[in-house]
Amino acid sequence: MIRPLTTVAGVAACLALLGGTSGAQTTTTRPAVTTTTTTTTTTTTTQLPHPFSPPTKSCVKDAKQAFKQCGGSSDPKCVTDFQSAFSKCFRVPDGVKCASSCIKKEFSCLDSAPKTRKTCTKACRRTHRLDRKACTLIADGDNLWGAGDASCLTTADANFDLCLFTCSQAKIDCHTNFTFCIADCPNL
Repeated sequence: MIRPLTTVAGVAACLALLGGTSGAQTTTTRPAVTTTTTTTTTTTTTQLPHPFSPPTKSCVKDAKQAFKQCGGSSDPKCVTDFQSAFSKCFRVPDGVKCASSCIKKEFSCLDSAPKTRKTCTKACRRTHRLDRKACTLIADGDNLWGAGDASCLTTADANFDLCLFTCSQAKIDCHTNFTFCIADCPNL
C-alpha cells in the first residue's frame, strides 16, 4: 500500500529523485535553443465490402429463398444444400472455394455463438464478483480506483455492463466476419 509522504525528509528525497531540489535554487541563463520537429501520420482504413455483381447477387438471392423454403437452419440437409448453392454463386474455381470456406465458417460461428455467449457471461459474472470484493478491501485513504469505494463499485458495475454487452454481440460478430470474408471472393 502506498502511504503519503508526511516528513520533510521524505519530500526532499522524492524531489531529489524526480530532479527537483529541496533547498534554495540558483537561476542560470541559458541560450535559447530552437528545435524543429516534423511528424508524419499514416491513416489506415478498412474499406467496406464491395457489393456483389448483378449475376452473383441474383444467384445469392435465389439460394437464400430456397433455404427459407427448405426449412432453414433446423434441417442439416437444408444447410448443406444452401452452402453448396451459395458457393456456386461465385466464379469457378477460386470464388467457389473462397465462398464455401466463408459460408461454412459463418454457420460454424453461429452454431457456437450460444455456447460462446454462455461462457463469456459466466466470465463476466465471476470478474464482477471479484471486482466488487476488491472494492471492499480498499483501505481508508487509498483511492486505487479513483475516489474511493463508491467510485470503485461504480466502475465495477460499468465494466460488468460492458462485458455483458460484448458477450451479447457474438452472432453479430459472426455476420460481420462473414461480410468481410465474402468480400474477397471473386464474383461471377
